[in-house]
Parts: sequence; structure tokens; C-alpha cells
Amino acid sequence: MIGVAGDLFLRTIPPLLREGVKSGQMRVFGSVIRNAANGQIVGFLQEAAPLASLLGNTTAAPLLVATLGLDVAKLVQGEVIRAGVGRIEEGIKTLASLGVSNLALTGANLGVSVVGFAVIAAQIHNLKRSVDGISDQIGSVSSKIDQLQRDAIDADFVEAEALSRAYEEGWRLSDQGADGRWRNVAESALGLQVRFEMRAGRVLADGVEQYAVADPFLDALSLANGLRVAALSACNEGTAAELASAEGARSLERLTGGIGLADLTRSETRKMVSAAGTTRWALEQVKANIAVRDTVQRIRLREAFAATRAAPLAELKRRGVSPRDALAEAREETECPMLFLANTGS
Repeated sequence: MIGVAGDLFLRTIPPLLREGVKSGQMRVFGSVIRNAANGQIVGFLQEAAPLASLLGNTTAAPLLVATLGLDVAKLVQGEVIRAGVGRIEEGIKTLASLGVSNLALTGANLGVSVVGFAVIAAQIHNLKRSVDGISDQIGSVSSKIDQLQRDAIDADFVEAEALSRAYEEGWRLSDQGADGRWRNVAESALGLQVRFEMRAGRVLADGVEQYAVADPFLDALSLANGLRVAALSACNEGTAAELASAEGARSLERLTGGIGLADLTRSETRKMVSAAGTTRWALEQVKANIAVRDTVQRIRLREAFAATRAAPLAELKRRGVSPRDALAEAREETECPMLFLANTGS
């Protein structure tokens, strides 16, 4: 255990829980582990600084998913890795076994984010690259980007980077200065979240066929909400953080909750040229179904992490631990990328 906030987090998932997830007795939903039989929460997953460092490395992030920790020493050369290659590797393999190793793809967080500027900057770089590449992938996108005012989009990405830098600097200020800084970050992140929600909604209003256009804005919405929840938690506004998290989850559910495998498959099959009922047509149907499975998984993962983003806060309150102290502990961890918080409530 580690403990600037007391005996709070475990550095590993208890073996019985890992076996339970493997056997299906336990289920992972976002950052929450539940008993499959009765739905009771048995514990919470919380990202720690080493995971944030890996995700913040633009070279490491894709490899993190691809290798699942099989060659972690090559991913990032830095003090975090040199401090504990074994624990990093074990932690990432645990992420894979729990089905949450796609964090790097979704920009989501396990529990309250311990985001730093490097992480946000890397995620925003990927989102901007996605927006830049849309016009090469979808013929009708040029007009979409014009309507969404590309300059304004770029400005919002810049603002997100600035807010993440401001959040990070808060940890180096006095308590009074930090509190004011984080409140300003939370307020500005709300405006950012609303703007990205508006853009995603505007694109999806034209139909699920435009999902690829909306996807980077949905990730940006999730990123802004995560920053907002983290800032509110850092200034010990736990109730406000929980409400902000719930609001972000509702926004994503409204936008993508109704999009499923069948919807995206139909969108793909509309591109087919083969005659319906032919063998070639049937093969194209199967190919279309396979092609959209990863997209559907991304959608569901994003929704799950948003829905459980602030889930550990109630447990912290029961234990009398402030959100700020818990965040500080996760930020000060040097070896383990994922921490575990047991649930003591009903």
C-alpha cells in the first residue's frame, strides 16, 4: 500500500478479483468493478502518474495498446520506467486482463484524472490530426468543417492545452492560489465541453453516416469533462465534481447512446455496389460488420468511463479522505500505472 492519504490505494488488483473478472463473476464497467450476480460495487480503478506518462507520450500511446506491456521498457525512456519496469509491465498487463487497455484510444480516464499538460497536449495533437485527416476520408466533410468554423475549433484545442497547463501549475501554487486557479479551470472547461458537445451534435444531426466526423469532437468533449472533474476534485468540491461527471456522461449518452453495431453496419453497407442477395453482397455485409466493431467498442468505452469518472469520490468521502489528497497520492506514485480502491459501502 501507499499512503500520503492513509492506507487508501492498493498497487495491485486483489488476485480473487482478477480471477473473478476472468471467470465472469466480476465485471468491469469503466473504472468500476462489480459483482456480476448482484451488481454490487467491489472496488474502483484509479489511474496513477505512470499511466498518464505513458499516454502522454505520442510514440508510446499506440504501442501501449498494441503490445499490452510485452516490451514496456522500449515505450518510454524516463525516470518512471527506470524506477519500476516490473510494476509498469504488470500494471499494463492487468489493464489488458480487465478489458480497459484501450484507454490510449479513447482519451478516457480510470477514475478522476491525474492529467498533466503532456498528456492533454498529446491527446489534443491526436484529435487535431483526426480533424485534419477527415477531409481526406469523407467527401462531404469540407463543407462540414467550414460550417463548424475551423479557426474556432483550433482555438478551442489551444484553450484546452492552456487549461491543462493551468491545472498542472495549480499543484505548484500555495493552497489559496491553487484553489482559485482550479476553480477558474473548471469554469472554463465547462464552456469548452459545451462547445465540443454542440459541434458533435451538429454533425450527428445529419445521421450516423457522419459519425467519423463527430468522433474527434466526442473525444474532445470527454477530455474537457475529465479536466473539469479533475479541477473540481483538486479544490475539494467533491459534490460538484460528481455532478459535473454525471452531466458529461449524460451528454455522451444523448449523442451516442443510440448508436450501435447495426446502425454503423447499415451505414457501411450503403456504400456497397454488389446486388443484394448475391454471395459477394453477403461477404460485404460480413466485412462491414467487422469494420465497425472497433468503432462501437470505442463508443461504449467512452460512455462507460464517463459514467464512472467520479465514482471513487463517494468512497473517499466515507473514508474521510479529501479528493485533493487522493489525487496527490495518485500523482506521486512512481511505479504502478493503476491503483485499486476497495469499496466499503453497500
